[in-house]
Amino acid sequence: MLKGYRNEPFTKALTDLVNKYQPEIVLLGATTMGRDLAGTVATTLQTGLTADCTELRIDPATRALAATRPTFGGSLLCTIMTLAYRPQMASVRPRVMAMPALQPGKSGEIVEDTLGMVETDIVTKLLDFIPDANRNTVNLAYADIVIAGGKGLKNAENFKLVWELARVLGAEVGATRAVVQAGWTEAERRVGQTGKTVRPKLYIAAGISGAIQHRVGMEAADCIVAINNDPNAPIFDFAHYGIVGNAMQVLPELTAALRSHLDKRIRKAARASPGQR
Repeated sequence: MLKGYRNEPFTKALTDLVNKYQPEIVLLGATTMGRDLAGTVATTLQTGLTADCTELRIDPATRALAATRPTFGGSLLCTIMTLAYRPQMASVRPRVMAMPALQPGKSGEIVEDTLGMVETDIVTKLLDFIPDANRNTVNLAYADIVIAGGKGLKNAENFKLVWELARVLGAEVGATRAVVQAGWTEAERRVGQTGKTVRPKLYIAAGISGAIQHRVGMEAADCIVAINNDPNAPIFDFAHYGIVGNAMQVLPELTAALRSHLDKRIRKAARASPGQR
């Protein structure tokens, strides 16, 4: 019954478990299915839901869940608490938080329960599953290196410079919402509040101003390199390295330098004897 996602049985199962065990907090992933399920469950339980959170913490004084998310079109971050209703509910986007360190000796209780549902009670039926022909073609969320471009690149022709650098580094290509809306690349490559959240080892942002809508999707990268001709661009406030310059000039130079460096390493490895490799 729960093999394929359907809102009705999943909602009934989760709400029944919440009503039985009375948890103070319920957290769900802000995936496509998680967003659908979280809203329905919150409505059924008549409680609040803070969606697409970027940070969670517990207020020690009130035991309230302090859930932080972008608001006002992504221009601000606000922290929301549900004080009068329980459970407190929030959804968190994948990869937005760092993996916590393993704590030896810590364990949690796993409770198995019987849901008590039968298929005949469920109105919706899963007739068939037709996979998206393009699914899994973009592995943006789990890439080690992401090269992203913004509207500062001016046009789709210049955006190809991002692809050229990505090919040299074996990286994935990302983009801002404005770039996707302009049709320069597909929606699956959007990074930010309305797109993917990434945590790469290296994130190169070319022609991206660093608005909060984009920042919430990439600021957790280990190393952020920003290329922008505006020295006052917000992205320089949180980038680890900044290049003040025209991205259309910097990207080709960077691509050529990296390609030359990699070619030298390949030639050196090819000349080395097996015992020296």
